[in-house]
Amino acid sequence: MTSDSRITSNAATQPMTGRRFAHNFDWNLFKTFFDIVEANGVSKAAQASSRKQPAVSMALKRLEDHVGMKLCQRGPSGFALTHEGEVLASVCNDLYDTVRSVPQRLANISEEVRGRVRIQLISNLIDASIDRAIGSFHRKHQQAEIFVSVSTWDEIRRSVLRNDVELGIAPAHHRDHQLSYDLLFTEVYRPYCGRTHALFGQEVDDARELAVQGIILTGADEPDELTRFRVRHNIGRVVAGLSEQLEEAKRLTALGLGICFLPESFAAPEVRDGTLHPVLNSRGAPASQIYLIWNPEAPSHRARDILLDHFMRHTPGKRS
Repeated sequence: MTSDSRITSNAATQPMTGRRFAHNFDWNLFKTFFDIVEANGVSKAAQASSRKQPAVSMALKRLEDHVGMKLCQRGPSGFALTHEGEVLASVCNDLYDTVRSVPQRLANISEEVRGRVRIQLISNLIDASIDRAIGSFHRKHQQAEIFVSVSTWDEIRRSVLRNDVELGIAPAHHRDHQLSYDLLFTEVYRPYCGRTHALFGQEVDDARELAVQGIILTGADEPDELTRFRVRHNIGRVVAGLSEQLEEAKRLTALGLGICFLPESFAAPEVRDGTLHPVLNSRGAPASQIYLIWNPEAPSHRARDILLDHFMRHTPGKRS
């Protein structure tokens, strides 16, 4: 064998690098490896992606052959990444974030404001300032899409941190230094009863008088301020009902099962039509501050920034 043929043979067996590596690479293998790492195993990745396990295993083998390194260990002890696999997993995560940002980047370069702005908020928030901000934004930028979802305050905080949503609207029971909080309004909670309840038409001055009443609880997302108020006045010893959804808690209240603490604005229509009645005056009633929550370190998003400006102009709260 000549020296030239030895050089050619050695080059053919060496892992590809640089431009040659990128040109010959099947980029779908990165996606498959990302799925494997996210699922913590080949079988779980196959199940999550509705693919057959041999196909996923074969893709992993092709990737390992292409990079010339073992990327994971599989056996009785379970699934684990090698050091090289951890490095490649980090690269795949960066690629995923880059690809995910493509729609936002394209939306940002257009003169017309386009793209989707995701807002996540706690359920049954009623305040004119929110409607004014979203309404004025839509009238000026009708090509932009507003996507609204509902979740608990803690999941909203995490979603904004992960940049899964652009804006959150919720109480701020715990603060993250990475996020900005702008006060939108204060939500006041009062106890209400239905028309068939013994207290309908009456109003007590001392909250401790409600300790003997059956109460309808509203679940784990009850504001901390309301929980402390109930505990301080011993309200809640007798539970008449429970619903995680405020709409259903209001239904049980209207049926006369017990009293229920509801936001004033949320209960206002039923109070006007005589279905519900507040049984405690508003002096000293528990209140929860509602904030606009956003991540100043999030990738640039033109539609988000403009909607944020509309909120600032229509909800002159106090930044904290």
